[in-house]
Amino acid sequence: MIAYVFRGRRISAKVDERAFPSGKRTEVEIVECPNAVVILPIPERNNIVLLRQYRPVIEKWIYELPAGSLNPGENPEDSVLRELKEETGYRAKKVTKMFDMYMAPGYSTEIIHSYLAEDLTAGEARLEEDEELTVEILPLKVVVKMIKNNVICDAKTIASILYYVNNVKA
Repeated sequence: MIAYVFRGRRISAKVDERAFPSGKRTEVEIVECPNAVVILPIPERNNIVLLRQYRPVIEKWIYELPAGSLNPGENPEDSVLRELKEETGYRAKKVTKMFDMYMAPGYSTEIIHSYLAEDLTAGEARLEEDEELTVEILPLKVVVKMIKNNVICDAKTIASILYYVNNVKA
């Protein structure tokens, strides 16, 4: 009983009926999104690249890691290299998968693949028409304090930075 209530260029929304493992059935509202990547760029030891980006949906400037949706048929690693270059100008010689996460599994299909980007070379960014941002290089210690003080409030950014601090950083 799938009923699409909206089909857009990036997302679609539908109502469907699904079953729990127990057999109980429920009606769910599902937002279909392309999967995405989030990138933690390390230009030099103990510094990271952050974006200060204006988000029209929430009408605010926020701090985020570079990120973006996968193009149809694109693998996550290729998306990492493309998005990093487009948003920051940096090229990475080394990318390492950290983890995958669902952003909102109660209503969305989106999976975000989190990657570490190292051995960076600076270049010129090529922003898309609907992007307005500045690139900032900040010490990791400052960024962690920004998370603690709720200056950074983007979930994918918080998850990726704290995963890095607790599981990857030597």
